[in-house]
Amino acid sequence: MEEKTYPYDDELMTYDYINHRYVLTKKGVESQLGIKLDTTLNTEGDANPSTLADRILAKVSQTVYSWLYRDSMNSSYIEFILAVYPPLREWVREMLQSQLLYVLTNNFIGDYSGVNLARGQAMDIAALRGRARVAPEVEDIGERIIPGLGYCLKYLGALPCVPCKVYHRGY
Repeated sequence: MEEKTYPYDDELMTYDYINHRYVLTKKGVESQLGIKLDTTLNTEGDANPSTLADRILAKVSQTVYSWLYRDSMNSSYIEFILAVYPPLREWVREMLQSQLLYVLTNNFIGDYSGVNLARGQAMDIAALRGRARVAPEVEDIGERIIPGLGYCLKYLGALPCVPCKVYHRGY
């Protein structure tokens, strides 16, 4: 059996080397979740409907990774282990799939402005968004203890540094 080099692409996810995060593929969403994004999404009024599904998948990834990094004392280390630590690849897939299902049901709650232009009113952003930025399953996975490391992705303590010789090299 050939040993994989992380990160890697397959039919379920590809790795975005510019933003340093995994992104679900349309083919993977269809095979795993039974959702054909190109026909499910409302493209009315979209300037480039052929790319809407890919943009949604990129936004889902950005939302999950941003949530994981938000409270970290060392987001560079979290970024590194998400890319190269083999047990976490399946966790990332699970988080991204859960978040996609959440977004398809609730839209991107984290983007709500809280301003009702028609009424000229504003809502308290915390009341509007609450803890609803990510799917509950994403929160659950973020709080699992990582095998072999002894802490979770949402760990609030000090984390190791990523050595300069490997930082953003190959991931």
